[in-house]
Amino acid sequence: MVTTPLLRFGLQCSTAHLTEGDNALLYQISHCQDEFSDGEWISFSGTGYLLRLDAWTHPVLRLKRLGLSKTCRYLVTTLMKRHQLSYLHIDALGEVLPEFTTFDW
Repeated sequence: MVTTPLLRFGLQCSTAHLTEGDNALLYQISHCQDEFSDGEWISFSGTGYLLRLDAWTHPVLRLKRLGLSKTCRYLVTTLMKRHQLSYLHIDALGEVLPEFTTFDW
């Protein structure tokens, strides 16, 4: 039996869309080495964070419970709905998206 691999979609955008608090929180979470921690779906990429959005049924609710800002959650929600994303890479080298709030920290 031949199986077809799942097609996954990803997008990259700038860390300028994160608050300084979001950045600190994502850094802390992504460096957690505990088994079954949020570090398994939020990874540090060196210049940003890779979020594996299909790891949770409701990833934005999980981000809310972790304490990420409403602005960050709005970014993730909107991009997920527009592009059916499995992955979101929020990176210092990513594009600044004009329709979203930016922060200068």
